[in-house]
Amino acid sequence: MQQISRRLFLRGAGATLAALSLPGGWLRPPAAAGSGPTDSEVDRILAAALEDGGHYADLFLETRTRTSISIADSEIRSMEYGIIQGGGVRTLSGEKTGYAFSESLDAEDLTRAAKTAASIARRGAPTRPVSVSEIAVPEIIGAEEPIGDTPIGAKVALLERVDRAARAAGGAIGQVNIDYTDEAQRFSIANSAGIAAHDETPVIYLRVTVTATRNGVNAEGSYRLSARRGMELLAGEAPERAGREAAEQAIRMLDARPAPTGEMPVVVAAGGGVMFHEAVGHGLEADAVIRNASVFAGRVGERVASDLVTLYDDGTVPGARGSFNIDDEGTLPSKSLLIEKGRLIGYMQDRRTAHRMRESSTGNGRRMSYRHPVVVRMSNTYVAPGSADPEEVIRDTDRGIYAVSFGGGEVDPGSGQFTFGLREAYLIENGRVTAPIRGANLVGSGPDVLLGIDRVASDYDVWPGTCGKADQWVPVTSGCPTLRIAKLTVGGTA
Repeated sequence: MQQISRRLFLRGAGATLAALSLPGGWLRPPAAAGSGPTDSEVDRILAAALEDGGHYADLFLETRTRTSISIADSEIRSMEYGIIQGGGVRTLSGEKTGYAFSESLDAEDLTRAAKTAASIARRGAPTRPVSVSEIAVPEIIGAEEPIGDTPIGAKVALLERVDRAARAAGGAIGQVNIDYTDEAQRFSIANSAGIAAHDETPVIYLRVTVTATRNGVNAEGSYRLSARRGMELLAGEAPERAGREAAEQAIRMLDARPAPTGEMPVVVAAGGGVMFHEAVGHGLEADAVIRNASVFAGRVGERVASDLVTLYDDGTVPGARGSFNIDDEGTLPSKSLLIEKGRLIGYMQDRRTAHRMRESSTGNGRRMSYRHPVVVRMSNTYVAPGSADPEEVIRDTDRGIYAVSFGGGEVDPGSGQFTFGLREAYLIENGRVTAPIRGANLVGSGPDVLLGIDRVASDYDVWPGTCGKADQWVPVTSGCPTLRIAKLTVGGTA
């Protein structure tokens, strides 16, 4: 196979890159090496993918440019610009999946990949695919200011503003780490159901981590900003806000006292949806259900949560980090109702799981790149707002924990058992948020948490993240309103 990935490493601020001039072809916008397959060649590649039998095949072609910049101690520590390009072919045949990829967009190389996929999923007589025709792709996401139009020097200047804002928060601020990544993906998908589509998807990710020190005590603050938008995401005072928010969190936590231990109410602040993504969402992905590795398997129609809980996965949220105009196997995304007023309604599906369960795909087929097969994945997963006043939820809690920002954690998707660390949390005493606490961990299970939610407020916020599954990482968003879990085990240091 022809390797055409390109990487360019730069050091020092103010570096710029000349615009790339790329020739034309079926992959639109065009690719860096060769013109890519024609429409008739695409039909032949899909036919090759089904030459040993199979009920479905798809071809995915991609060009992705990526810039990453890391700043520490007010200096650029690393800077990377890269291009990846290639195509992958998948064959589904009953329970079998065949997948192969090429680093080239040449039709001959892709045909060989298709034959390899077909042989892996070998089943019987050839299947004839439907000739592809292009469908219109709705523009849920896009860039007003394309990422590639901004020189790297200008991006560095934005990050320097983040650094200055963080350091301006006070003399306690020590280390400031800034990690920035942007990607511009151009891809084409064609499948044996006769669908062809072309799309462009931008994404920007900024993470600021700040350490504050006072009297020998260290505390950390963090802030994330990410969306599927162009450079307009960082317009105005956005860089200053990112630096300031991370620094102020670190300073607040300098006064933290050891966290208490035991069972108590936990109020999750708006935006703490990562807890539900990890402890609940993976169990609602249909591949886990098929493997009987989910506590929600076979429970459609049953009560699995408090009647205050309605849970969605929605890939159609404009500009959200987990959104997309079309999924990676040619299905339009949808707003999928998973739990409604406590009752399980359904699961997230891709084409493979939908075929197995005799359902329809919900548009949750996602892949990390052309080198990876599609896996059913969350997009933007969130608990819907309720009717309670957020301040009332706290006032009605005599003693407990107010969880504002989550850190790392561990989850067993099969059982839903989890442990989450809290980056920022406070005591609730006599209905008031009082002292910050450090070293708090939440321990429990997703199903118990769902059943234990007894208040859901009318506000709402999101957490942008990256989800790992099957050795693949994809952008996601988790969201929730302020809500209260009536009883949860808190592991502390007091």
